[in-house]
Amino acid sequence: MKFRQSAPAVLIGAVIVVIATVSIASNLISHRMAASFEETQFALMGQIMQSKLSGAEGKAMAAAEGLASMPAVVKAFSEQDREALLTASQGTFKVMHEKHGVSQAQFHLAPALSFLRLHNPEKFDDDQSKFRQMVVEVNRTNGIRKGIEVTTSGIGIFGTLPLADNTGQVLGSFEMAMEFGPLLDELKKAYGFELALFINEKILHDTATSLKGDIFNEQNRVGPYIKFYSTHPELLRRLVDSGDINITEESHYLRDANGVPHGVLLQPVYNYAKKQIGVVAMARDFSATRSADGQAIVWQTLLGVLSAMLLAGVVLIVLRGLVTRPMAVLNERMAALADGTHARDLPGAETWCKEMRALAQNCERIATQADSNKSGSGDAS
Repeated sequence: MKFRQSAPAVLIGAVIVVIATVSIASNLISHRMAASFEETQFALMGQIMQSKLSGAEGKAMAAAEGLASMPAVVKAFSEQDREALLTASQGTFKVMHEKHGVSQAQFHLAPALSFLRLHNPEKFDDDQSKFRQMVVEVNRTNGIRKGIEVTTSGIGIFGTLPLADNTGQVLGSFEMAMEFGPLLDELKKAYGFELALFINEKILHDTATSLKGDIFNEQNRVGPYIKFYSTHPELLRRLVDSGDINITEESHYLRDANGVPHGVLLQPVYNYAKKQIGVVAMARDFSATRSADGQAIVWQTLLGVLSAMLLAGVVLIVLRGLVTRPMAVLNERMAALADGTHARDLPGAETWCKEMRALAQNCERIATQADSNKSGSGDAS
């Protein structure tokens, strides 16, 4: 084993191991930071959805309170004059439908007998007690209620309040509902999400008897759910399947669609009675995060390779300049002394490190002493 070969190999190997360890650790940290950022994005997506739903409930309640406070509406309802009530209400409802996404508006007599649907005036006098718990509770407690419910015409985000005459006598209730479609479209426009609402097929089929369109088909069926609305049907079909959607609590995952990584958040949808009736899916393009993570790994790996090469070069230069080259010169000098021959002077010794210069000086002392001894022996003879 030669020091000139083994020492650089050992040191360069150690440098490579250290650089590789640091690079791997750096890559892991970078990957974890990217994963942490994605988790933050999922949490933010969930908060945005819940905030939007809460805002829609508030808008529905405000709209219901505004229309229910109109004197002509109160008078017509107290007299149970359906035609007069429709005349007094339909103009305001039309404006709210076109400008604010209000999809349903309905007057009830206790406990939940439909008196007038502004969105479907021809249908009335049907008892909704079995599936409209919110209406039943409002008429039972004379308090306001907000929440999501499935009705005969679909699903809405409701604000429901008791309706009283001028004397304070409670006459029944009135409600307005926001549509889910415009709400999801607003989220897409504001944040770039793609969204879909899935509703339990049995609940929707049994309750939404006036639902228009052929929504109950294989293309919309995902496990036990029917895709009620989607901002991008084709994309959501690739991102959400029957194996994903059977959830009872919020979940998220990453999935590629057409080569683009997406983060998908699934949230259970509960009706006013706290029964799960569906799932809302939110998808966001995570390609920027993934690309940044990949680029960071590439650059960190490249930096590690360049650092290893640079340090290996430094090791070779230092060892050869400060150790192996002086050792070779000194070895040549000591070999000459051992052979009893005259060796040349030590070239470049003045540039050596302090320790090597000291060793060279000792070597010269030995050479001088050897010459003195040789001269003394010659004189004696």
